[in-house]
Amino acid sequence: MNWALLGNIDPYVFIISALLAVGFLLWGVVDSEGLSHVSNTILDYIIQQWGWLFIVGILFFLLFCLYLAFSRYGDIKLGGQDTLPEYSTFSWFAMLFGCGMGVGLVFWSIAEPINHFLNPPAYVNALSPSQSAEWSLAISFFHWGLSAWASFVLIGLAMGVIIFRNKMPMLLSSCFYPLLGDRIYGPIGKLIDIITLWASLFGMTTTIGLGTKQLAAGVTYNYGIPQGIPLLLGILAIVIICYLISACTPNLKGIKIGSDLSLIATGGLLLFVFLFGPTKFIMDMFVNSTGVYIQNFFAMSLWTDPIEQSGWLGSWTIFYWAWWIAWAPFVGMFIAKISKGRTIKEFVLGALIAPTLLDMIFFGIFGGTSLSFELNQVSQGILANAINVDISSAVFVLFEQFPFREITSLILIFVIFTFFVVSADSCTIVLGMLSSGGNENPRIPLKLFWGIAMGAAAGLLLMLGDGGLDALQMASILGGFPFLFIMFAICYSIIKTLRREKSTNLVGIRERN
Repeated sequence: MNWALLGNIDPYVFIISALLAVGFLLWGVVDSEGLSHVSNTILDYIIQQWGWLFIVGILFFLLFCLYLAFSRYGDIKLGGQDTLPEYSTFSWFAMLFGCGMGVGLVFWSIAEPINHFLNPPAYVNALSPSQSAEWSLAISFFHWGLSAWASFVLIGLAMGVIIFRNKMPMLLSSCFYPLLGDRIYGPIGKLIDIITLWASLFGMTTTIGLGTKQLAAGVTYNYGIPQGIPLLLGILAIVIICYLISACTPNLKGIKIGSDLSLIATGGLLLFVFLFGPTKFIMDMFVNSTGVYIQNFFAMSLWTDPIEQSGWLGSWTIFYWAWWIAWAPFVGMFIAKISKGRTIKEFVLGALIAPTLLDMIFFGIFGGTSLSFELNQVSQGILANAINVDISSAVFVLFEQFPFREITSLILIFVIFTFFVVSADSCTIVLGMLSSGGNENPRIPLKLFWGIAMGAAAGLLLMLGDGGLDALQMASILGGFPFLFIMFAICYSIIKTLRREKSTNLVGIRERN
């Protein structure tokens, strides 16, 4: 249906998604505590009763993607055999990294290793602080590594194999055509697309809120501007303007430029900390933790804490798996869009291994340095205290221990800002596709609508305080729970499509011979 400036719109997906979002936000405004309580109750039930399925599911998705890469289907291209890649390998890696995890890494690269060091899971069986420290990085690698990216890659594969090659609408419901046929254009398909839009919208709104808080913490910590609603809303307004401008540039040019710059700046910061920090300790910890990660990968992947039931698993591993699945539709659709022309093998290995290595290097240098400072009392507990008081400030506290603090803090704020803009930019494009019937290039007014909607929702929740953002974060994860089942079905749909593709090619070869 043509909606004037917004262009062609799927009215069912657009209107129902918008009403649900407005209703949820109004609930948060009227009763944020009640919303948080209900969300937490449901989330606790899901973690306790279905946690084992998250554990099994993520490992299955990873093994499934690796199987496809090394199977007879590995040479099939995303988008057709004659399609060539649109972006250089460097820009492709930069966009994968920036869209998928950039902001989160800066937020957690110090806080997570320190948390696991102070409160390790039962399987560590730590007898000393040094043993906890050795495992803390390995657990961080596990949460942000291959398992996390598997859910994104699976959705990207479905998009590239089923949608691009068959020239279908850029919608998650299209991935079910091999199973449902034309029924994807009815209520079942609409429901799938509404859930996809819900999870993507609220997942990114939460990220915008958390990213704004981290930027505000950096400005306050480095320049003394007092924290408060005016600072938060001022930063948010600047961010909204930047990601809207970027989203409106043609051919993802804004995302490409932002991703390249953020990756270069990130590399500079990592090199600086590596050279000026405890270099030998960083290398020792990185090598050791990589060994612990590889050696215990399957043990960590299948650990369900059946006896002690300490709650650690639900607070960390299952929570992360639910979070990555909630983000899978948005990130998967975007990385599929930028990966046309690459083979299944190239896509799987590139999108799994390259970002995982970058994540490990990030945690290895920032997290390893933080652990060294805490173990040797260089920071005298300041880092651990900062994490307990305000996680957003932890990374700035770390850089205060180094020379050239004024310069490095400015670069750090730039890195957070660009990662932030790239993620929000790519999400506005995905939301535009979902609400316009799968149009790969939604009209600018539609992207502006969703971009402003995300920013306005984030601003509203920032004014409500931590309770509003926490409730929204829980809701986005709850919205991702149905995807656990949807993703199992997608695996079957991918296999069915690839078998048909190979059979068709073999028939064509025989006919030509």
